[in-house]
Amino acid sequence: MQPNSEPVSLAGRWIGTYGHGGFSDERGCGTEGCKLAYDMVACKDGWCGIALKADMSCGDVSLHLTTDAPGGNRAFDGKLELTKGAAPFFVQAWRSTKEESREAQLHLVGSTEPKLLVFRRSFPFEARLTRNSDAMCRLPRATS
Repeated sequence: MQPNSEPVSLAGRWIGTYGHGGFSDERGCGTEGCKLAYDMVACKDGWCGIALKADMSCGDVSLHLTTDAPGGNRAFDGKLELTKGAAPFFVQAWRSTKEESREAQLHLVGSTEPKLLVFRRSFPFEARLTRNSDAMCRLPRATS
């Protein structure tokens, strides 16, 4: 990752797969991984991922990422809740672009441990998503 003063935008619809260290998991997704899709929108503390249901309709906000850190670290820290009530994953995310296709990708790694150790060799949670289109979902309006 190269230092850059421009903020990284995660806005858009991101679709891909996740797995638990490349092995099949309790969800029965096998080694291919489970499908994962989010509409990423700007929110109060950075970026919010609105989960997309199987029919691609808007679900709940279940991914929260801080804005990218200053000083050349282009990573986003955050929390991901795959299932309501389950232990959340503490994640680190970064955006990259495939040279040959110019496709934007969003990479996430994480663990249920409160402190993510980024120098480990494998992670209990790994995901790679590709930007598919503009986001269609919007954050719910606050009511008071």
